[in-house]
Amino acid sequence: MSGADWLLIGSDPRVALAAELLKKEGGTVVVHAADKWDSKTGELVQNCRPHRLVLPMRPLAGVPGPDVFKSVGEVFAGLLDDDWETTLDRAEKRPHRYLTEERFVWENAGLTAEGFLASWYAAGRGTMRGREFWIAGYGRVGKTLARLLRPAGATVTVMARSPASLAEAVQEGFGFCPLPQTGAAVRPPVLVNTIPSRWLDPEGQVKPELILDLASLPGCLAPGCRHEYYELLPALPGKWFPHDAARLLAEALCRIDGERKGRNDA
Repeated sequence: MSGADWLLIGSDPRVALAAELLKKEGGTVVVHAADKWDSKTGELVQNCRPHRLVLPMRPLAGVPGPDVFKSVGEVFAGLLDDDWETTLDRAEKRPHRYLTEERFVWENAGLTAEGFLASWYAAGRGTMRGREFWIAGYGRVGKTLARLLRPAGATVTVMARSPASLAEAVQEGFGFCPLPQTGAAVRPPVLVNTIPSRWLDPEGQVKPELILDLASLPGCLAPGCRHEYYELLPALPGKWFPHDAARLLAEALCRIDGERKGRNDA
């Protein structure tokens, strides 16, 4: 199949920057800055006949018919909704999930944690030293953030459901609080959420003074709940470090593609 080596779709600035880095690897790279799939997008895909189609981190609005993928080689994808999952399945395309590539996830977590610090300072909230932060979730972002906050002089308490996560937090020297919280209510001065679910009812046992949410939409507040001092802080790597974030994306795409080639050649 002749055609472009890479076709990247998405309006996120990281996409265009990643495309520039991919061009340095050689070959033809095309960028389509769009957040929805329409007839123009479909025509571009069919004309480019890309060896590798890169879908954006969040699902595109609208989906094509499965026949459009007859002109596509490999598909690389971020998050996919049910419609996109069904479309790719019907087209017999098994997407390569770059958002779950382990090295990318950890490196992106580092940028997210640093982006949190940048957002804190930019908002004029003062120094980290002497502050008390409660971090909900002890995955990659939660761990990386906790490890950045402590050297800055902050006190960190980890909130998690998993006994293993709580044990790890204790081993690292952080405070801990099991979820769901039972007994007396706790009142975190600053709650930083990294759990990608709507788990928090501010009228329940966890009553934060300030909530800074690093999870994706719709955030951590339970349906119907509100909080006067709640901020959603999505996509921090792209906001604060677009060139670094683009480099991580381009490198992840190249690694995944190289591993794919290695499996096919084996």
